[in-house]
Amino acid sequence: MAATLGLLLSLRGPSLPYFFVLSVFVLFCLFHRRLFRERLLIVTFTFLLYYLVGFFAGDQLRTVYQSGDQTIYGTIKTIPIVDGDSLSFRLTSVSKETLQVHGYIYTEMDQHFVKTLSPGDLCKISGTLTAPLPPTNFEQFNYKRYLQEQGIFWILRPSRDEIQCIEPQTQNFYTQIQRWRHKQLQRIEREVSPEFNGIMSALLFGERALVDGDLLEAYQRLGVIHLLAVSGLHVGMIVGAVFYLFIRIGITRERAMEVLLLCLPIYIIVAGAAPSVVRASLMAMVVLICLRIRTRIPPLLGIVAVYLTYLLIQPYAIFQLGFQLSFLVSFGLIVSAATLQTRYTHVTAQLIAVTVISQVLSTPILLRQMYEFSWLSIPLNIIYIPFITLIVLPLTFVSFFLFLFMPVMYNYPLLLLEYLVPSVHTLLFHYAQMNQTSFVVGKPSLVLVYGFYGGIMYGLSKWEEGMKNWWIRPVVILAFLLVIQLLTPYFDSRAKVTMIDVGQGDSFLIELPYRRAVYLIDTGGTISFFNEEWRERRRVFDVGADIVVPALKSRGIRQVDRLILTHGHLDHIGGAQELGQSLRIQEVIYSKGPVEGENERQLLRVLSKRGAGIHFLQEGMRWKEGASEFTVLSPVGTEADLNARSIVLYVILEKVSFLFTGDLEEEGERRIVSTYPNIEVDVLKAGHHGSRTSTTEPFLTQLKPKIVLISAGRNNRFGHPHEEVTKRLEEQNIPVWRSDLDGAVQIIIKEGKVDIRKAMDTIE
Repeated sequence: MAATLGLLLSLRGPSLPYFFVLSVFVLFCLFHRRLFRERLLIVTFTFLLYYLVGFFAGDQLRTVYQSGDQTIYGTIKTIPIVDGDSLSFRLTSVSKETLQVHGYIYTEMDQHFVKTLSPGDLCKISGTLTAPLPPTNFEQFNYKRYLQEQGIFWILRPSRDEIQCIEPQTQNFYTQIQRWRHKQLQRIEREVSPEFNGIMSALLFGERALVDGDLLEAYQRLGVIHLLAVSGLHVGMIVGAVFYLFIRIGITRERAMEVLLLCLPIYIIVAGAAPSVVRASLMAMVVLICLRIRTRIPPLLGIVAVYLTYLLIQPYAIFQLGFQLSFLVSFGLIVSAATLQTRYTHVTAQLIAVTVISQVLSTPILLRQMYEFSWLSIPLNIIYIPFITLIVLPLTFVSFFLFLFMPVMYNYPLLLLEYLVPSVHTLLFHYAQMNQTSFVVGKPSLVLVYGFYGGIMYGLSKWEEGMKNWWIRPVVILAFLLVIQLLTPYFDSRAKVTMIDVGQGDSFLIELPYRRAVYLIDTGGTISFFNEEWRERRRVFDVGADIVVPALKSRGIRQVDRLILTHGHLDHIGGAQELGQSLRIQEVIYSKGPVEGENERQLLRVLSKRGAGIHFLQEGMRWKEGASEFTVLSPVGTEADLNARSIVLYVILEKVSFLFTGDLEEEGERRIVSTYPNIEVDVLKAGHHGSRTSTTEPFLTQLKPKIVLISAGRNNRFGHPHEEVTKRLEEQNIPVWRSDLDGAVQIIIKEGKVDIRKAMDTIE
């Protein structure tokens, strides 16, 4: 605790949650004065040591480069990931600074070339250096800080045909292992069926790049994603199997242990050096050393020593989710081991107890990242852990060993896995697509997370005491904290309107006071201009799944009462199908007129099958929800053009008026000005992403908006918002908030007072 608190203070600085934990730690020490008095100097020294470690680690995070066009010479550091028409790897420049390379592949021939790149290659790359963006949506993963904490300040985007690499004449041992690892991954990708090659590469080499994106999401939603991580289970099986093999062929126990001690650091590299691999391998090495020198140490001392050593070498690892879960669950199981072994004698009972403890310990941290938990997580783990442990993992190791010496057609363990695993995945997909299998709770505050862990520790202590009905009080405490998390939005008297940053598209979230209703106007969507087979990616970016759904789940939104799709263009409705798969949609509102596009018809059919009512709106329709009023100003139902058919919605929230205009253009604006000559608004959503044919002078003159919101993508190919529009707004002194510059923008309203905040200003 002293090391952790010292490190956090130097790396993140003081904060209210930090002082809360520090206070608990001090109180613990005061209640154990005798114990603390004996270790006062050790605790103080440890705190100061790790404070200095963090301070020096932060001081070394510097860059020698500047943004702009550059020609960089360097060495490929990581295995290049080629996914369709995208390329990514890390490059160590001649100045010893690491750069993240993200490239676009223009032709199939270029794709064949970049697949020949490998760690250790010496490269000359000409391109543009850009700083990673901070989170542009609320509660979004902070990719910029993630890179910076690994010493990476720049993303290098190569120009076309500007990657030139050669194989080095000499290679160090680490590079040789990485290149061998890369060759095996490439061979697995070529020769193993697509339904299993991703699982095989994940279990053997800790590399999930080959795993299909939908499958990875299914594992994640159902709470079994840890089965694809190389962990203590893998290390234990390998060490046990190799040790047994050495004994059987006549090698002494001492020599076998020494060989394993030499091989485990190599295995760390081969398996991807994830925190779980490093932890498990170092723990195995500690055990082997103790056995070799015939000394016993408590397992708890071993994991603490590994934890402290790991943070001395990589201080910023403390913020990595894999590091946190690996050490937390391992620590909890080690502390619980004695009770587990004495309380439960049957293997099945022990498996259930281990699964429950692991799940309970990891859930609060996962809720901070995933905002939901799966009802099926514990039963699926009870089923899948033996399946992976006893069948898939041993057969995968055997099949890979045979894979090195014989053709795939004679590798019967591999053929069995290629048949068996996809069949199991079919069942996983089925459960993952059911909304009822997961429960959205939103992102809990750090204080609430600490409260959850306090309740969990209390519950585990009662479980160790073994009293009758020991579980009642802990369950009541945890249920009470969960109810607080679930009910908090329903006590919020403020209305909120959020312009979600979906790139080149529209998506606006309306939350009424006391969570009376949740409306979503459009969902954004990704427009694809290519359909060549070689460009297809295993992980296709989807605005609905990757941006809109997490944005809603982070707020604890489980149901969208009204999904208002202004018109049928993909950049407005493209994310709706994923939204319908992840959350319940009560009602879909669509503009009146012929549904001509196949994408529109297919989407409405899918949403209808999932239980959403479909309603077509036209001018004059209106409704109220509490004190909030909604009026449809367009379409009239006879418009021929999709943009002109956009739903235009006039909204009054807490005495503040909004006008959402979809992709309305000049002709539609003239009609609204003519039909509603007295209309004025406080907040205007600029039509058609601020295109030249919208937000005209007469429209602005009549509406007199106090704020204008423009949703447009960064560096979009359409040039939105147009210079004439931005100049027009500037001349009228109207404050403008743009998603391409400001990211997501949230307008918070209470009793007519407006507060505006940007996602980029609320980074944790």
